[in-house]
Amino acid sequence: MIKKHFWILISFLALNALLALFIVQERNYVNQAKDIAVQFKANFLKDSVTNFIHEFERNREDSIENFDFAVSERENNLAQTLAYAYSVNAVQSIVDRTFTSNDARGMWGYALVVGLDEQIALSQNVPDDWDKTTRTLDGIFCAWREVENPVGRFYFGITQEHLYNTMVSIVRSKVYDSHFVEETYYWVNQVLNYKGGKDYAVRLIHPNPRSSEGMMLSTDMQDAIGDRPYETELEGINKDGEVLSSYYFKKKDSDNFARKITYAKLYKPYNWIVCMGSYYDDIYDYVDTMNKVRGKSMMRIALPLVIILDLLAAFFIVRLFYTERKENNDAKRQLNRDQLTDADSRASGERELKKKFNEFKSTKESPAIMIMDVDNFKTINDSFGRETGDFVLIQIVNIFYEQSRVSDILIRWEGDQFVAIFNGMQKSVCWTYAQKLLEAISQKNIQYKERHVQATVSLGFSFFNEGDKTHLQVLERAQNAMLEAKGAGKNRARVD
Repeated sequence: MIKKHFWILISFLALNALLALFIVQERNYVNQAKDIAVQFKANFLKDSVTNFIHEFERNREDSIENFDFAVSERENNLAQTLAYAYSVNAVQSIVDRTFTSNDARGMWGYALVVGLDEQIALSQNVPDDWDKTTRTLDGIFCAWREVENPVGRFYFGITQEHLYNTMVSIVRSKVYDSHFVEETYYWVNQVLNYKGGKDYAVRLIHPNPRSSEGMMLSTDMQDAIGDRPYETELEGINKDGEVLSSYYFKKKDSDNFARKITYAKLYKPYNWIVCMGSYYDDIYDYVDTMNKVRGKSMMRIALPLVIILDLLAAFFIVRLFYTERKENNDAKRQLNRDQLTDADSRASGERELKKKFNEFKSTKESPAIMIMDVDNFKTINDSFGRETGDFVLIQIVNIFYEQSRVSDILIRWEGDQFVAIFNGMQKSVCWTYAQKLLEAISQKNIQYKERHVQATVSLGFSFFNEGDKTHLQVLERAQNAMLEAKGAGKNRARVD
């Protein structure tokens, strides 16, 4: 073990030696220590803002997913009720019952398009200049659906404005609830004009003081020494999308101005400049305090203690590293592979189907999607036992891989049902492949211990359609094709 990790141990010993040397000579490099502290603080600000943006971007994605689910629920209700609405007034009545005052203000929008000239008969939270095409609805709604009825086409969804207000509320709560040492905090400005000038931005969220929210900003504003921090900030944002700068700002609960280091980064979807800053005084005070506390006792006590602690830390870090890597590999395999058959897991399959569906929407080229269901599998389990049934599934999966290409994907969907994805397989080839697979499985004499089992499967094929709204619709068609094959006598295939 020592030989295997010899260079790692040498590296830690060298690190400790350098650390000890640094501590001995530290008092001679006070100014250098201050510069290093400022650089560390700058890196901290940059990492914190970047992580903060990633965090609320995940919140945005989660909100869109939740809103899409809410839209789906309303869609089910509207599809049933609007089918019997034969006038605009009837549609209005249904809409009034569906979108009530219990919903958040500005949350829902809708439009009813009627007639050959496509007039908008009803609308809410939809711009007057909407061109009545679905391609522009994503700019109005963050999640939407279309429901056709005898009167016309009814579009509805949750507005981008509501998503924006939701994000402002989420980010404001996070800013207010974030607590850091010294006077370090987040704030958010919203750019209104990237060219700068008067009222180029508004202070959207700020904890110090909160009463400053809504204040208009101008690039000609000056700090205590006459610099124009907002002009500098906007120039960096326009050039690189981020900027590290310094300026003088009033301290909290004080009339004194102090120099502040600030990192700002653009969140383009909402034209937000997300910022975080810290005062130089606080950084320098910290360094000075550390130098005073140390002194002669540092060499006598701190150096051996740091070395011991560092060695212990190195031991635990190495141990945790290998433990975490093993756990991550095991978890990743468990997530992506079915533990019984070694086919892809359902979670992995869901992701692959969504990916293929998104590719189809761009390329209009669909892979073949197959559902495979073992015939009379319950009878096999009841007659020969569950262990035999499990062995049958393993053998069927092995036969599939023998008869398929390396690029073909097999997913254990549930129980004895599998979903397969065949990239590039044309409809005309599905039948030939199905016969080959059916023959290989039906002719296989599966032997488990003293038992012999003859198994067959039923297959259903389908493809993505341009009218599909989710990746799950192709599975419904493939499922129906498979059930048709079962109804025709099993050990058969049908292509939708």
